[in-house]
Amino acid sequence: MSRDSGRSRDETSIMEETEDMKQPVRPAIVRELEAFALDRGAYRAKIFSARLVAMDERVRLKCQIPLCPHYGRALTCPPNVPTVGEFRTVLGLYRKALMLQTRSPLGEENEDYDKDEVKKFFAAPGKIPAAKEGEEDIVAGDFRGAKAAAIRLHKLVNEVEGKAMALGFPYALGLIGGVCMFCSECVGTASGQACRRPYEARPSMEGVGIDVIRTSIKAGLPFDVPPKKEIIWSGLVLID
Repeated sequence: MSRDSGRSRDETSIMEETEDMKQPVRPAIVRELEAFALDRGAYRAKIFSARLVAMDERVRLKCQIPLCPHYGRALTCPPNVPTVGEFRTVLGLYRKALMLQTRSPLGEENEDYDKDEVKKFFAAPGKIPAAKEGEEDIVAGDFRGAKAAAIRLHKLVNEVEGKAMALGFPYALGLIGGVCMFCSECVGTASGQACRRPYEARPSMEGVGIDVIRTSIKAGLPFDVPPKKEIIWSGLVLID
């Protein structure tokens, strides 16, 4: 008598599906995704175990304390994204993660920045502060470069996510770093309008509770916090 004779067809099917999920991601595909990301403009790209993605409720809490200007307003920011608990559960279904990074060199030392200008930029990244009279346009140029690198990272996440799906990973999921900057200003939840770019917009890693600093270290792609000579934008593509 077969040892499976006592199992229902549904139980056997579930077990077979579970065994399929345990099959390792082929090294050739890993190399292809990394190479694709670098070819498309990533500064660095590396695949690692999804179990190394660090989750921490305090990351999400920092969206509220101190209150981020995008909280409750941007369509891809909390509380309009999965909770930390929900995302932690979903993360457990993925086997691999691909971290992607773009960079933007800084023309000024970090401590030379006007903190109010920095706050204004991240509150409304579509509005680049103009250079003050008699001063070089270094700071404004740094802000433009930071925004360009953030948008480049966002587009890269979309492209790599699509490539992973084409390679046979239908549940590939991309996340960006920081607020979505595709639009100069989000339509916002209060407007009642739909997202202008719903198939491209992605929530940030921080918004779902991912500790980006710890995760980048575990992935082998650390960066300076606060930034010194360059700003590094990090994104993540989860692979089932």
